[in-house]
Parts: sequence; C-alpha cells; structure tokens
Amino acid sequence: MVGTFVRDLARTLAARGLAAEVVGASMVWAVNRAADGDDPVGRAMSPGLRQAVVCRPDEDGRLLWWWVWSGPTRDAPSEFEPLGPASDVEAAAHRIVSVLRLDGVRPEATA
Repeated sequence: MVGTFVRDLARTLAARGLAAEVVGASMVWAVNRAADGDDPVGRAMSPGLRQAVVCRPDEDGRLLWWWVWSGPTRDAPSEFEPLGPASDVEAAAHRIVSVLRLDGVRPEATA
C-alpha cells in the first residue's frame, strides 16, 4: 500500500510541474527545477527548491505523509512533521506544490 501511495504522489507532483523521484520504499523527493537558474555555480550553492516527504504510520498506526526536515545540527537526526493522510494524495501534492512553486516569480528572478 505504501508503495502505491508513493508512486501516485510522484506522478501527481510531476503532473503539476515538479520533478519527483521515488526514493526507497516510502520517500518522494520533489524538486522545483525552475528555481535552479542557469548559473552552474549558483546551482551548486543553491540547488533549487526541494523537499523530501515520507509515507509512514504515526504513533496510532495511521498512515500519513510526513515532511522531512533537517535536524538542528549536521549530525542530528531528521525531524518529521505530519503533512496529511497518505490516502489523500491530491491534498498532499497540493500542499507540496504550494511550498515549492514560485507562482508569479519569473525564473530569472529566483537565481
């Protein structure tokens, strides 16, 4: 079931203009390539807008999407924030796109 949700989310994000890659059995890596800009040095230093989300159960066993955030220090574990029910792929995609898209901003203004 998790694999189906993960693949569906990746397809839905791609249909909405983001690059989306399935990573492992439960993660989707979403990237707004429009934010990469044309400067290779700039891309290396700031590689665009990107976000990892995972599909896993909460403490009550409900299957949810979770934002994955870096820990406060380089060696700290990742932190997870609930995004929504795993079964609601459309709502998850909408929220992810809302965070990663730069509507109304010209690509050259994002570099």
